Amino acid sequence: MKSFFMRNLILAILLIFAIQCVGAFEVQKSIKAVAVTTGEVPEGAVINITVAIRDGNGRVFVSTTPFTEIDMQGSAQLAALTACDVLGIDFTRLDFFYVIEAEAPIVGGPSAGAVMTVATISALKNLELNESVYMSGMIYPDGFIGPVGGLKYKLEAVAKNGGKLFLIPSGQSVITVEERTIRRVGIVNVVTTELKEINLVEYGKKLGVRVLEVKDVNDALRHYTGYEIAKGVASVNLTLYSDALKMLADKMRESVEELKGYETRDARDLLLKAENNYNRGNYYTATSLFFQAKILMRYEMYRKNIVSAHQIENEIAKVEKDISQLKEYLRKSQVGVNSIQIIAGAQERVAKAENALRLAKTSKSSEDLLYNLAYAKERCDSAKVWLSILPLIKEDYALNNEEIKKRAEFYINQANSIIVYASSLKGYSDLIESSYESLEIAKRLYSESLYAGAVFEALNAITDASISIEAKYSRDYRVEEKRKSAEIAIAEVEQVGYPILPIAYFEFAETSQNVYAKLLYYSLSERIAKFMLNVAKVKGEKELVHAVYEEVQQKMPETKGSLRKLVEVPGFEAIIALISLSLIAYKIKRR
Repeated sequence: MKSFFMRNLILAILLIFAIQCVGAFEVQKSIKAVAVTTGEVPEGAVINITVAIRDGNGRVFVSTTPFTEIDMQGSAQLAALTACDVLGIDFTRLDFFYVIEAEAPIVGGPSAGAVMTVATISALKNLELNESVYMSGMIYPDGFIGPVGGLKYKLEAVAKNGGKLFLIPSGQSVITVEERTIRRVGIVNVVTTELKEINLVEYGKKLGVRVLEVKDVNDALRHYTGYEIAKGVASVNLTLYSDALKMLADKMRESVEELKGYETRDARDLLLKAENNYNRGNYYTATSLFFQAKILMRYEMYRKNIVSAHQIENEIAKVEKDISQLKEYLRKSQVGVNSIQIIAGAQERVAKAENALRLAKTSKSSEDLLYNLAYAKERCDSAKVWLSILPLIKEDYALNNEEIKKRAEFYINQANSIIVYASSLKGYSDLIESSYESLEIAKRLYSESLYAGAVFEALNAITDASISIEAKYSRDYRVEEKRKSAEIAIAEVEQVGYPILPIAYFEFAETSQNVYAKLLYYSLSERIAKFMLNVAKVKGEKELVHAVYEEVQQKMPETKGSLRKLVEVPGFEAIIALISLSLIAYKIKRR
């Protein structure tokens, strides 16, 4: 116990020293956020957040006071990354320092994510913040603001501290709260709970605070600074990528021939849909449907032809060999700006094949064994089909493996934070389960040095977890907005690369009839496109344009679109190294 106490004391001293060092930065911004205190009777509380930025390599440091019962690390990391992404700034070239100070232990960190993102943007662009504006909302990696709890108590804290405008997530103007009543009956206290609906806009009027919904960080930025990030205009022409996507569909279509004679009713339905989409030029959708049909046909072939344990062992050995050879090839493959999406796609497919093979080996029934074996076999084959379009990449720019590794680690941490938060909010269960699966695959790929696949699987996990919250809490799924965002991101990548995977996912979203699938694949398309743009390192910072709002009339930053020079602190790198080691030790202790 004494040893544990001393380690935490040392950590605290180092972090306090970091706070003092933050004061030496020229570029730093402070913002007020609202939270809910811990304890039996919840109350709103105001917390102070200061962000400072300096040249670095993508590290995020967080100091909190008090040091217990608060976790802002995930929100700070996501805020830094999101702010850089929406501005078109390379996250890996900067270090971020967040100092969070509260008068009492407070609940969680996700609800401060949007506020931290606005503060980070203001620091990156040297914008002045309107101190009469408050906000509560979690931040998604695409810049949208997600739902949070405790808004009644937070609104009360805003009013108490003189706030004039309280920004809340879209769709949360009317909330339901639990009201507890304690009634004394003899010597016993009887506690009853009643659900009560509250209109925050009307409640805010009584308290002298205007309550306004905002959908994304750009909406919030307008009210805080009077400026917004200029949006691009673009449209996607899927026919420009038809040759590559048709090659995928043709190869998958040809591979169906070896399974002729094993069509089940469901497989025939899938093959018919695949052919219809193929004829309409929806080649990636056709590829996916051919793949699904092949799994059912492979299973039927196994069911009819495999009759002994020896045959099963032989088939398992073949798939194991396939997986091993593919992993060895992928581990040695040179990854570039354009090829990373293909290499990552193949790595993901091999990882899923390995998962299915593991399930086959531990299956309790012959049906489960054969189905999982069929899935593993087809996943391996689909990885080979995906790799077949590598020759189409005529020009590429080699990427540093260490940078991909760093991004993989970061995205995995982000996925973990968002999944935990989505679970706490009881988001859509199927999507949360899917996000957990993707996260585990990402971790395994990372451990095997298959970093490209780890990045993309972590992005899958982030997307699933984010949509799981929207699926439960949002009244407006914003499909068209996500579509437009994906189009803009793809158009930006087209200036420097060949975004075949974002295009494939975009097409899949276009042809899907399911709203969740549309949200997922438009989001994935955008995130992968942005990732490619980030690693290409050729994008320019986005401009700020004036937004007319009577609440804020701010001065335009002196150095538009760039960071001012930061003051160097003597011996600072040594300090950061010590803090980093302490944080790592602390995290290990908590696992």
